[in-house]
Amino acid sequence: MLAKTTLLLVALVAVTASAAPPPPKAVTADYDWRVGTALTLEGRGFADAKPYTRVPERLHTNMTDKAWALSPTTIGFNARFVTDSDEVVVRWRVKSAMPIKYMTPICHGGVDVYARTGDGKWRHVTCEAPDPKTGDGELRTAWKAGDECLVYLPVRAQLLDFAVGVKKGHSFDKGLAHRVAAKPVVIYGTSIVNGGSASRPGLIFTSIMGRHADVEVVNLGFSGAGKMELPMADLVADVDAALYILDCEHNMRVAWVRERYEPFLRRLKTLRPNTPVLLCGGCTEKESPMDTERASSEIYAKLKAEDPALWADLHYLSGVEQLPKTDECTHDHCHPNDFGFMQMGNVYADKIKSILEK
Repeated sequence: MLAKTTLLLVALVAVTASAAPPPPKAVTADYDWRVGTALTLEGRGFADAKPYTRVPERLHTNMTDKAWALSPTTIGFNARFVTDSDEVVVRWRVKSAMPIKYMTPICHGGVDVYARTGDGKWRHVTCEAPDPKTGDGELRTAWKAGDECLVYLPVRAQLLDFAVGVKKGHSFDKGLAHRVAAKPVVIYGTSIVNGGSASRPGLIFTSIMGRHADVEVVNLGFSGAGKMELPMADLVADVDAALYILDCEHNMRVAWVRERYEPFLRRLKTLRPNTPVLLCGGCTEKESPMDTERASSEIYAKLKAEDPALWADLHYLSGVEQLPKTDECTHDHCHPNDFGFMQMGNVYADKIKSILEK
C-alpha cells in the first residue's frame, strides 16, 4: 500500500499539494513534510502556470519555440518559511541532472539554502546537487530555531517534485515580511539573467539583487532567446509588477535594438502606464559600452526628450557599471562568474531601491 501511495504522489504532485511526499525511511516517524506546491513559492509570476514552470500555456503563442522550451524551469523560485526545528531537510527530484556546459550541477539541478538571522541579514548555509543518475536530491542541515529559511530551487533542470521537512511537532510558518514593495520585480533577458555562469542558485545576480533589495524577483531569462519580440511585451506585462527590468542586449544585434526596443517600450507603457521600467545595457568588463548599448541609450534619450512627463519612470543602467574592470569576472568574457555576479547583484539592488523609493 505504501509503494502505491508513493507512486501516486509522484505522478499527481501537481494536484495533491496537501499530501505528504515519501519521506526518507530513516526519519519517517520523526519529520513533518510540506510539498512544494503547498508552500508559498516566491518568483512564480503566473498563478495559472503549471507547478514548477514559469509561463502558462495561454502565453505559449507569445514566445518563440526556444523560449517556450526554457519555460518549464524554476529559476528564481524560492520557498521562505520560519521554523523552530533544529534541523531542516529538503528533498527534490529533477527530470535530468546532467548540467549544461557552463553550469555547475548545483546550479543546474540543485537547491541552495540561506538563513535570515536576527540582524536581518541573509547568510549562506548550504547547498546540494541531485544524484547525477537518478535526479533525486536530499539536503539536511542543522538549523537555528527561529531563523527564516530561504530555499532556492533548481535553475535549469526541470523540477518534478519538492518537499521540506522539519522535526515532528515543531512550527512551520510563512516567511517574514521583509519587502520594500508588495509587488514583484520582473526581469526579462538572456542566459545571464537565466543564471549563467553562477556556481549555485543563490549567486545568480537576480537572486543577489532580490536579497539585497528585499524584493521578490520573477525571472524571465531565456538563454539565447531574450530578443525583445513585440509579443513578449504582453507576456512581461501580464505580471503585475513594481518594476520591469529589460536586459536583452547580449542576445541582440544593433539592427534589432533599433527595430524592436522602441515598439516594445511603447507597448509596455500602454499596458502598464504607471509601472517604472529599467532598460539595461549589456554587462561588460570593458571600460566602454557595447555597440548595442549605444543604440539603446539613443532610444532611451529620444523617449525622454519626446515627453519627459510620460517617460519620467523610464530608467537606464549602463552595462559598464555592472561588472568589475578585470578579465577575472566572467568565464568566457560574456557570462559572469560568482565574482562578477556579486557586483552585478549589488549594482542592480541599489538601482532597484533608488527607483522604488521614489
